Amino acid sequence: MSSFATSPAAEPVAPWWRRLGEFLREQWIFAGLLGLLWCGDTLGLLSNRSAALIPGVTAMALLAIAGRRAPLRCGLAAAVVLCGTTMVGRLTGAYFLSLGLANITPTENLAGLLLVLYLFRYHPLRKAVPVTAVLVVACVASVLVRTGSSVVFPSNEIGQTLSFGFLQLMLTVGTGMYLRSWQPAQEEVRDTPLRALVRRQWPVIAVLSVLVFLEFTKKGDNSLLAGLILLLCGVVLSVLAVFGPIRPFEAAVLGSTALVLTALVMRFWGLEASVSMIGGVPLASTGAGMLLVTYATRHAEPQRAVWAGAALVGSALFALFVMPVDSSSLDDWDGFLQPVFTGGLLLVISVGTGMYFRARDSERAKTVHSAVSDAQQAERMALARELHDVVAHHVTGIVVQAQAAQMVAEKNPKAATDALARIADSGTEALTAMRRLVASMRGAEPAGASAATEQATTDLEADLEALVEATRRVPVGYHAATTVDLRVDLGREIPPEVARSTLRVVQESLTNAEKHALNASYVQIDVRADPINVYARITDDGTAVRHKPVGGSGGYGLVGMRERIELLGGRFQAGPGEHVGWCVEAVLPLAEQNGEVGRR
Repeated sequence: MSSFATSPAAEPVAPWWRRLGEFLREQWIFAGLLGLLWCGDTLGLLSNRSAALIPGVTAMALLAIAGRRAPLRCGLAAAVVLCGTTMVGRLTGAYFLSLGLANITPTENLAGLLLVLYLFRYHPLRKAVPVTAVLVVACVASVLVRTGSSVVFPSNEIGQTLSFGFLQLMLTVGTGMYLRSWQPAQEEVRDTPLRALVRRQWPVIAVLSVLVFLEFTKKGDNSLLAGLILLLCGVVLSVLAVFGPIRPFEAAVLGSTALVLTALVMRFWGLEASVSMIGGVPLASTGAGMLLVTYATRHAEPQRAVWAGAALVGSALFALFVMPVDSSSLDDWDGFLQPVFTGGLLLVISVGTGMYFRARDSERAKTVHSAVSDAQQAERMALARELHDVVAHHVTGIVVQAQAAQMVAEKNPKAATDALARIADSGTEALTAMRRLVASMRGAEPAGASAATEQATTDLEADLEALVEATRRVPVGYHAATTVDLRVDLGREIPPEVARSTLRVVQESLTNAEKHALNASYVQIDVRADPINVYARITDDGTAVRHKPVGGSGGYGLVGMRERIELLGGRFQAGPGEHVGWCVEAVLPLAEQNGEVGRR
């Protein structure tokens, strides 16, 4: 019964005005922009006595706002509304306001772009492409019908409209795919480097497509065959430029070959080309060639980049001098100076851009390499500290108990037998700690579990008591008179990282007392906390006479403790006590003191 009461179906439905308010807040920017455009279009239509178009424009704005939730249905409905508004305007002789697209109101233009954006952001291509195609066909048909043009080939105004519309479409589609948040797992599995390249190159595809359309729609005296040859050259070079980052040298060589063949075909058949930036070289070919030079400079080896640039420059000069043009200004030698100067300027821009991005790539690679090296070094240091603090602690205990057992074996065999049992327990604990450390290095432990948590819980006082109790289980004989006194006064919950580091400091200090403090009879551990810091002080009364420690010394105990404390923004001090023995003091902040706190 309780599960039924908490089911989603039983939850109260919010009023429609509240749902509408939440929906508008999700896209208030687009809704506000559409509202402003709608107000402007409405005032313009009223002033031009075209009020019959206001319902259609209003419906397009509402469909764009609702399109975020249902872009497929709203996209198809928008195509119908656009065609209906066109028929109403044609029958009533209404005047269509336009901005950018001929006879398409700004509200209709923005609404269509938003619907395309939502289609490619929230739906797979197999659904987004057909609906977008319907919208595009409806838009093109509306432009032609509203203009009243009946020619097969578009006029200059229609051509500019198509070019601008295609640019908008490509940018919107690319933005939608870039912002795309829905992607099935199977599509991620089937993803290839080629698809990733196409998604990354969508701005290049959009710009080159616009250049190809401008080449197709520009006015000139080119024959149909010459126009087709130049258009084919621009398309080939544009495709090579899109895929240029994969094989920049090969793409540059193929592009230069295509340009040389185009110039030879134009010369052989006596076809003239319209004058462009570099003689008769098409505008799309010029832009694609600049991209090929940039990619070769950025990605190819220096020697191959030079050869690729030389091939492209040579093919451009060859086309400049060989390809016939329909202007007499290039008949004289002086007429070639301006396109040569322009080509040189474009070459400098391309090479400079490529070198800039090459330097950026090199700097980024160095930064990543340095970051990886620093992370590896930090991980090695962390593992070294854990190995020293955890495993070495158990091994030291084993050695101490073994030596004590040797000393009392003849006088007290029972104590020696008990010591052997404790040695076995300590060995088992050491193996467990080692396995956990290895597992953490291999990434085989659950999230948040590693050797760093060995013998560490969320209760610092209990951990310290367990550690001291284990230290006291040393058989009579070796360090027999050593007394460990623990005083803990916390009075509040200690953060896990601070508690773990405090435990490790105490643990390492006890290990050092066993190994280094000769004739120590007393070890005092004081751990207290205030609202700001945790204070740990470990002292012993051993003699200052140096001797060879148990099992030798690696010299990393104090270094590891200092690193632990400093990583948490604390202070660490170790040295001879006030009168005798050794003293270790640590202060660990309970709150972050610098940017390194909590980053271990």
